[in-house]
Amino acid sequence: MTEYEALTSRLKEVKVKIDSDGVALVTLDRPVGRNAWTLYTQDELIKVYTALEEDERVKVIVYTGGDNKNNIFCAGADLSMGDFSSESSGTKLTEREHRDGGGRFVTFVHNRVRKVTIAAINGHASGVGITQTLSMDIRLAWRDAKIVFPFVRRGIVPEATSSYLLPKLIGNSRALQIFLTGNVFKASDSIYNGLFFYEQPEKREDVLPRALALAREIATQTSAVSCYFAKSLVWHPADSIEGQHLLDSRAMFVLGDGKDSREGVKSFMEKRAPKFAATVNRDLPDWVPWWNHVDLSVPNKSKL
Repeated sequence: MTEYEALTSRLKEVKVKIDSDGVALVTLDRPVGRNAWTLYTQDELIKVYTALEEDERVKVIVYTGGDNKNNIFCAGADLSMGDFSSESSGTKLTEREHRDGGGRFVTFVHNRVRKVTIAAINGHASGVGITQTLSMDIRLAWRDAKIVFPFVRRGIVPEATSSYLLPKLIGNSRALQIFLTGNVFKASDSIYNGLFFYEQPEKREDVLPRALALAREIATQTSAVSCYFAKSLVWHPADSIEGQHLLDSRAMFVLGDGKDSREGVKSFMEKRAPKFAATVNRDLPDWVPWWNHVDLSVPNKSKL
């Protein structure tokens, strides 16, 4: 049994499989708990995404919900396992030591996953049920999915870095309307314009097939290295337009002389599908990443 097979055999709340096109399907599968989020969910997702990030076969990761009975993508935090206090984790933490569980997964995807990530939101999503998807590259949602950021109605704050990501995705004004009311809106509501993929299936059962088709299109028709550079340039830009010009010029110089660029031009001229071979695991220049990550580790307790 390989290390990857050993990992998947131990999973309890998440399922994963990889197809021949390089598309990995990750399914949150807690139908008894209405797909609610737990600390086990968080830990299993990070382990799975770590394995998929290291697997050279994988080009695109699709994440979806497995609760087909209740039309739920993810019901949010599983409050039956405790409230929002730090003691719910079973470990007493101080204010400075606490790390929000959803935020650990979201920042991991944002900072460490170089593959294209797609959320296939095939049901209703509340709280961390929706915030867990905000650092993913594309969110494809059932148009009638009820989406809610209920935090102010629970006496807490928008978690999982959603107060950083949501305004960047849809703007401060609409993000504040969503955060400060805690109201429920359908995915098709204009307040969410720009948050979800431009196609919103009318039937929830059509969401995953459409997301997988999109994933296969990206996996087979685009360069994995080009996709990584594209999303990195968006999320980690220079401080000025001139700085961005220098940054993307450097990237153009490197990629323009690469094997995927040559294949892209050749396949276009020959009117055939491209066969891109570069991977983010082997073919990135040594100056990537060009940005620094904030240290999220828990500070050591001082010894007296």
